[in-house]
Amino acid sequence: MKKPVKILAVVLIIVVIAAIIIVPKLFSTKEQSGPNQRQNQQSQVISADGFIIKEQNLDNEIRTIGSIRANEEVEIRSEVSRKITSIGFKEGAYVGRGQTLFRLDASDLTARLRKLEIEEKLAIAKFEREKKLLEKGLTSQEEYDIEENTLEKIRADMSITRIDISKTSIHAPFSGIAGLRNVSRGSYVTPQTVLVTMQDVSKVKIDFSIPEKYIYLFKKGQKVIFTVDGIDGEFDGEVFAYEPKVENNTRSLVLRAVCSNPGKKLMPGTFANVTFKMSETSGAILIPTQALVPKLKGQSVFVVKEGKAKLLDVDIGNRGEEFVQITSGNINPGDTILTTNILRLKENSAVKVTVKLSG
Repeated sequence: MKKPVKILAVVLIIVVIAAIIIVPKLFSTKEQSGPNQRQNQQSQVISADGFIIKEQNLDNEIRTIGSIRANEEVEIRSEVSRKITSIGFKEGAYVGRGQTLFRLDASDLTARLRKLEIEEKLAIAKFEREKKLLEKGLTSQEEYDIEENTLEKIRADMSITRIDISKTSIHAPFSGIAGLRNVSRGSYVTPQTVLVTMQDVSKVKIDFSIPEKYIYLFKKGQKVIFTVDGIDGEFDGEVFAYEPKVENNTRSLVLRAVCSNPGKKLMPGTFANVTFKMSETSGAILIPTQALVPKLKGQSVFVVKEGKAKLLDVDIGNRGEEFVQITSGNINPGDTILTTNILRLKENSAVKVTVKLSG
């Protein structure tokens, strides 16, 4: 055999032997690399903040916006069309119930009443004469009845005229603050003219709404707390009435509370930031809202068990800006809920809790 051929044969034999030895080892390495890599990944420790659960008292409350109204409010109008002859109050001043606010021209009505009074005297005299004549049989019953009806008609006209005269004096229906008047002395007013508005602000009403799902949790007499922008401190009110139906558009129920108004600080028409406490739950479990892991249906949380992250399903109740109530789920007081690095956590991930915030 020639020397080049021998060299080639030796090289081929070496390559085959190398392939037989090396290739199986390569496949063996690939097969082992997967489990080892997964094991390394599982053994990686993730740092996360924790929250230790403990039972708390939970106020079942609603925060909403309300509107302040006067205890009583009315637009003062005239019942008749006449000219104003006098005004008996100052704008923005307190007026008592029954105080005369406006007087209207009633000169023609008083003249008519005077005429009817004269006619009444004449009718009385005729009626008395007919009565005596009837007793003596000198007149008929028909003539007597005519005079009697004439007298009654005059007296009815007098009553109507007195009522018309009374309408020319406009009185305050309740004690309160008179607003800005829209008319002056000499103005001709009609029933459509708003003369002035009056408001009783010795106490105020607060109207606010609660969602439909809470309508069976409230009752009359419950307390509300509210604040008003620009006024320091809180005010207390008490629910005393509500609309008898749920609003179709908002699916909410309108409640009305009443509050005293010392110093007349609260002004009708302003907004109130209302906190309505409906009930108190003892032994409630609250966790930070950032600890929730949303799912397609429901919510979950990561709980630390023996240094591992366990994903547990939970049901939530009342939810606020910082905390949410857990109503059901396999979590108990003393458990540690993970609140950070949620996206990196998986079932059975090794966890190192760096900060434990107590509930």
